[in-house]
Amino acid sequence: MSRPDVASLTPAGNSIGLDPIAALSVLDDTTRRNIIGTIVGHPKGAPSKKELEYYNPSVAASTLTDHLIRLEEVGLIEAIERDRQGFERGKPYRFFQLTDTARELFDRNKLFDLDAYRELFAEVEKTDEIKAAEDIERPNGQN
Repeated sequence: MSRPDVASLTPAGNSIGLDPIAALSVLDDTTRRNIIGTIVGHPKGAPSKKELEYYNPSVAASTLTDHLIRLEEVGLIEAIERDRQGFERGKPYRFFQLTDTARELFDRNKLFDLDAYRELFAEVEKTDEIKAAEDIERPNGQN
């Protein structure tokens, strides 16, 4: 088995970066790997919590929140929010996406291949509610 490429992922001029060992260590958990896979496979790369719950039905909402917090703490994902002003109640406004350094780490180590996960994701049956959630514009322009 080859060793992961864990060279520094600290952006130039930034003293805070992704600790590759800590980041890869949190992926020892199947649920967290599935969450990352859901984010990677999502057509816009930034699912809402509602979508994450739908695609990971065996995970309780509170447990999902705990996993999202852990993934954020190590720098693998980040939450992005849409302005709620004038937004219909009950519609998702908070989304989760990979950080750029996480994508770089995964690419270096041939993990979470974007094309493979998008193909798998496209085969999943979706309810009208989930289709509507996927159609919502993401705050960073991911459409």
